[in-house]
Amino acid sequence: MKKLLVPLLASGFLFSVTMLASAATAKPAAKEAPKATPKPAPAPIPQAKPAASKTKSVNQIESMQPGFAFNGGIDIKIFDMINAGFLETSDWYFYPVYRLQMANVFDKQNFGLFADLEKPGYANITYPFIKVNELYAKFQQDTFYVKLGRQVFGDKDDLLLGLQNDAISVGFDLGKTDLLFFLARTQILAPWNTGGNIESVIGFVPTFTLGDTMGLRGYLLIGMEPITITTGTPPNLDTEDSVNTIIHAGGKYALDMPAGPAANFGLDAQLGVQFGMAKTAADDSIDAMGLGMKLDAEYASQLETFGFAVGGHIVYTSGDPDPLVNTKCGFASSNALPGSGPGLFSKIQDGAGPYTYLDGHLVSPKIQNYAGVMAIGVTGEISFQTVTPGLGLWIYSNTDDEGESLGTELDEWVVWRMSDIVSFYQEAALFIPNRDGIGWPPSPADAPKSAVKLMVGSAIQF
Repeated sequence: MKKLLVPLLASGFLFSVTMLASAATAKPAAKEAPKATPKPAPAPIPQAKPAASKTKSVNQIESMQPGFAFNGGIDIKIFDMINAGFLETSDWYFYPVYRLQMANVFDKQNFGLFADLEKPGYANITYPFIKVNELYAKFQQDTFYVKLGRQVFGDKDDLLLGLQNDAISVGFDLGKTDLLFFLARTQILAPWNTGGNIESVIGFVPTFTLGDTMGLRGYLLIGMEPITITTGTPPNLDTEDSVNTIIHAGGKYALDMPAGPAANFGLDAQLGVQFGMAKTAADDSIDAMGLGMKLDAEYASQLETFGFAVGGHIVYTSGDPDPLVNTKCGFASSNALPGSGPGLFSKIQDGAGPYTYLDGHLVSPKIQNYAGVMAIGVTGEISFQTVTPGLGLWIYSNTDDEGESLGTELDEWVVWRMSDIVSFYQEAALFIPNRDGIGWPPSPADAPKSAVKLMVGSAIQF
């Protein structure tokens, strides 16, 4: 189920992604206003078949129908970040994104190529001239398929899976069942070590479509990080190469069903367990057992000229003492995709490492990675033909310190769809931290300032 009510535009980049992911509407990021039809289109459930909201190019490569397809988009915005660590003084920044997707499936060859390329630009940070979001070859014979190259796994709403990396994947598309195996070279932050990264992930992700209203997806993810263990005392030191392993196992249930003549009710329920088989560089065993739960519910109604949608969101992940000073680590989401995390202070721009360029500076990586945090959110929006305003409220607590408050976030957004291909958007977010919140720089003893995010932009899709 797509999270219809997640706060709009976790980032301008994410907005560009959403623009490309929908050929019918031109609107930003993690929001999609109900269409002005007598009955709203159902939210997609986990499935193996291409969804109608996917782009022409994505549908072409997933269906493996012979032919060529392309689509693209332009997203131009200005934004400001105040007291978020990245910008300490108010100053507007310009950020354009130009993106193109292409797919070609060769007739009678069971072979296809897919490319998703982007020309990004951002503030004072240097990006590659061309950023490759996806670039892979696919071979399919009957129900069996193989994909090799840069790929995306999971989605921004997943608690357990969200990768955009070089990989090889194989699977069986059995209609209402898809069995996916993959091996990806990645950069996920190890929950026990803020200076180390998981370098590869093995995954088994079976997906089951249950009728027209339900879906179920399972996750078994194994991440590996090579380390060197040093024991003994100088000058008699012994070194040994080892591999740390983190395992995420769980599932995601999605429901989308009619709730009236022009209304739908949707539900996402996710549960994950984290295991760790890891050691520190000094050969101390790490306890990385953890539990994560995520629940998103929404109700949306749409008439010809007026509609509304309301939603509730709950996230709980088990906490831990400070992993920098001991060997106990709590649950941490491995989702590194732009837009993952709650509210408008989620991951807002993709970069080259385990975090985005801004994520290390924003409100708290603890919140963005659901690391030992309790998040409760309420979101809502109203649509008036071409204009859709919305509001969101998020309350965050720390589950590794007897539920101490981390802070409160207020979100606001407006989307104006001039046509099917052109839209304007505006968003604002205010994070009010707890004065004694753990993890807020420069130190818990200082009174932190509220963080502000402002953004205005426009996008075109074709």
